[in-house]
Amino acid sequence: MESSRRVAVVTGGASGIGLGIARRVAEQGMAVVAADWSADACAGAAESLGGYEAPTVVVEADIGTEAGSAEAIETAIERFGRLDLLCNNAAIHPTATVEEMDVTAWNEAFRVNVTGAFLCSQRALPHMKKQGAGTIVNIGSVSGVSPYVGGGAYAVTKAALAMLTRVLALEAGPFGITVNCISPGSIQHRTQGGGNTAHIPVGRGGTIDDVASLVTYLASVEAKYMTGATLVLDGGATAGRKRAGVAVERLPEPGGER
Repeated sequence: MESSRRVAVVTGGASGIGLGIARRVAEQGMAVVAADWSADACAGAAESLGGYEAPTVVVEADIGTEAGSAEAIETAIERFGRLDLLCNNAAIHPTATVEEMDVTAWNEAFRVNVTGAFLCSQRALPHMKKQGAGTIVNIGSVSGVSPYVGGGAYAVTKAALAMLTRVLALEAGPFGITVNCISPGSIQHRTQGGGNTAHIPVGRGGTIDDVASLVTYLASVEAKYMTGATLVLDGGATAGRKRAGVAVERLPEPGGER
């Protein structure tokens, strides 16, 4: 059992944003447990994460169940002896209007997106309290702040996740544990080619690296005074509205000519 190396658990960690976060923390020397319910994704992640000096473990587990969440957290404790970062990233995204939404799909979104984060946090907290330190980062969405037609189930679960963040911050803060939520906007792995970026002030869609960088910052000593926050990571897309016909001159890229 290793005990000196910092340890992270990333749910939904075998693909997309979760895999990007797992890679980033492994690059920074943290041992990683990536938990995911997809056997195929887990097989690919095991190969993708195998080249880092830091040890990595990929666990096939449904974190929306008590057994699956326990497996994700206890694998970290049994294998590495501690837990420093829990990143609750796993989520599903059913699409339908409220009138058309099947109640089974609605409940499943809550089971994975909210209950999964609750269960993993519940399992992680005793270990972090024992250490007197730890970080929980929940991956929300701008949909939890600014929803769209057809994405109601996802939006409501992400709004609930932001509130769970605040509750956990209140309860865990006295034990040296910080809890924050990142709410990404348009991330390029979801929008092939970056999608339409006309509404984004910085002129581009977000990347997985943008999200992973913020996760590692929140897990660092530099962010030890930040807790209970929901950080919108959307290039300014939800900051306000652009007026039609009003152009904003962009600065040249560093080193480029104007």
